[in-house]
Amino acid sequence: MPVENVLGGIDRGAEVFQTMMIPERLGTAAMTIGAARPALEVATDYTAKRKAFGPADRRLPGVSFQIAEAAMLLDASRALVDATAVAVDRREDPARGRRMISETKKFVTESCQQVAHHSMQVMGGIGYTNVFPVERIHRDLRLASIWTGTNEVMAAIVAHEWYREPKAARLARRTRGPGARRRAGRRGG
Repeated sequence: MPVENVLGGIDRGAEVFQTMMIPERLGTAAMTIGAARPALEVATDYTAKRKAFGPADRRLPGVSFQIAEAAMLLDASRALVDATAVAVDRREDPARGRRMISETKKFVTESCQQVAHHSMQVMGGIGYTNVFPVERIHRDLRLASIWTGTNEVMAAIVAHEWYREPKAARLARRTRGPGARRRAGRRGG
């Protein structure tokens, strides 16, 4: 292969891959929120109108609590995507950025699957049919947790980077902390 066709340099493929995975994984997380929200909206409308046992279903704690949980999961997911995007844009710590992106992709895709599950659950049997789009959303969201790296791979990245952070912090304190000048003086630096 001609050298001019090499991206990023010889033996630098991991850097190219990581650069590509930042928008892929963060984009997957963000798009998953947009895909899950309609399921919650359909379930909210349906349970606000349906009266199976007297008052509207939304007044039943078993229904309203699941709607509340789904809304909280969507809001938390959106906040995590926003915080991760800001951290990545700042480019302060690439390892922390990798961890945050992997955490975000895993948390958001799993949370959005839970949103779809809650939505289907509160609608009862009709939520499982194709009368409403909830069953399709529920099925389609499954792809997000395996797309651009499975959530198990995301967990492995999170663990790897998490275990490295305290070590990096200790090294930074040694080189920049209060006693750094004294230590440098003893070493002749």
